[in-house]
Amino acid sequence: MRGEFVDLAGVRVYCHAFGSRGAGEPLVLVHGGFTSSHLWQDLLPRLPKGHRVLVMDLLGHGRSDPPGNALMTVRAHAARLAQLLDVMGVPVASLVGHGMGAAIVTCFAHHYPERAAQLALVNPSFLAAETRDVIMTGRTARVAALVPLWRRLSPGWLASALHSAILPGYAHRDLGARSLDVHLNAFRSRDGRDAACAQLSAMRASRNEPTVALQPGGIHCPVTLAVGALDPWLTVARRDRLAAALEAATSPHPCTVHELAGVAHMAPEEAPDHLGAIIAAMLARPPQHTPK
Repeated sequence: MRGEFVDLAGVRVYCHAFGSRGAGEPLVLVHGGFTSSHLWQDLLPRLPKGHRVLVMDLLGHGRSDPPGNALMTVRAHAARLAQLLDVMGVPVASLVGHGMGAAIVTCFAHHYPERAAQLALVNPSFLAAETRDVIMTGRTARVAALVPLWRRLSPGWLASALHSAILPGYAHRDLGARSLDVHLNAFRSRDGRDAACAQLSAMRASRNEPTVALQPGGIHCPVTLAVGALDPWLTVARRDRLAAALEAATSPHPCTVHELAGVAHMAPEEAPDHLGAIIAAMLARPPQHTPK
């Protein structure tokens, strides 16, 4: 796996290239808030051959630069994703997003319909058709409310608070504790703390903004939805509303729903075999997107 920093209008995003070029369209993996490209490490060897795979660290996460004055909204992350694919010479791709990353790739597919072949949305958060469903988890919302305090404290305090807020997203807490030590390492410096504060503030400001991409006809490619049955942040009712919104948004293209038994929010780490099979089935479908 090869990694490089890619300059995007004055900020650098770290991107890994995995796999090899083949007959299949490239595949792009986008993690969510306060994780990193490390999220996909067990999934990568389970992906089908013949696809160029790009794995990015979102701005302010992993090895990517702190944001500085750059925006950290879902829309801004999606715009940087488009810039990254321009630089990497990828005109069209299938995209997989986890958590907030699912909202990012959905936003990308809405604003750049000619570039999204199909989407896999894994345990989506910040992706909803109704305002009541655009939520932050209780613990994360409490962390976000204290951003002015975190900015004055040692970075380790915020990293520890995020660790406690995210850990319930793992069905296997030992795995979660180890993974979060890696994901949150980027936020243990002063620049990292400020990046985390910027991301928390952007998420908090977006709580009352339903995703425009989920309006009927807003997505012009097939969508696969994969949700952990034990995800504490996606109730059955919210999951059903999201599936219905996606079906309307993608029509006449298919929206396929998978439930991952025994899996909580962090499906790429907890169920890489199952998720790899789901993505392989998605990639085996012939292209069906209809750019508008």
